[in-house]
Amino acid sequence: MNENFLLEAAEAHARERLSDKRYDHTMRVARTAERLAGLHGLDPAKACLAGLLHDLMRETDGKKLLRIAAERGVPVDDAERGKPMLLHGPVAAEVAKSELGVRDEAVLEAVRVHTTGATGMGPLALAVFVADKIEPGREGEWVEELRGLADKDLREAVRESLASSISYTEERGRAVHPKSREALEWLGGKS
Repeated sequence: MNENFLLEAAEAHARERLSDKRYDHTMRVARTAERLAGLHGLDPAKACLAGLLHDLMRETDGKKLLRIAAERGVPVDDAERGKPMLLHGPVAAEVAKSELGVRDEAVLEAVRVHTTGATGMGPLALAVFVADKIEPGREGEWVEELRGLADKDLREAVRESLASSISYTEERGRAVHPKSREALEWLGGKS
């Protein structure tokens, strides 16, 4: 399928499904992923496409996410059953495939794992994961540090992001998704 057509279709899909605030975030993530792809020798159009699709299902009710996951054969673990919003990435990847005809596995993986991370994440998935954390709407000293790191080393930026997120979640007494812990360990961090 024509790359420009897919980009236009993905943007239109995001525009009609998302609130203005979430759509603006999505556009910033797409542009940030595109920029990171250029810096790291990845395909900027694929990065932009994954960014446009990453939160496509983010404003979908948890019960509906569980239903769609069951209908489309998306595996659901205990953590996702307990917090169905974690399924918005995997379900968005399935929607991108079925409704938009996205077939590029690197793009689908980036959409699928952008929330929790995963062991063996490819370079495009790393770029989209970190783009979601450092897009220009995010603020703070930690974000500035992560931006600088992402420009140099995507793996290290994702490792730092996961370590920080896991620590923050644990400090609040909340459960950490096993995929996040596994991804951090895979990247050489301690969870």
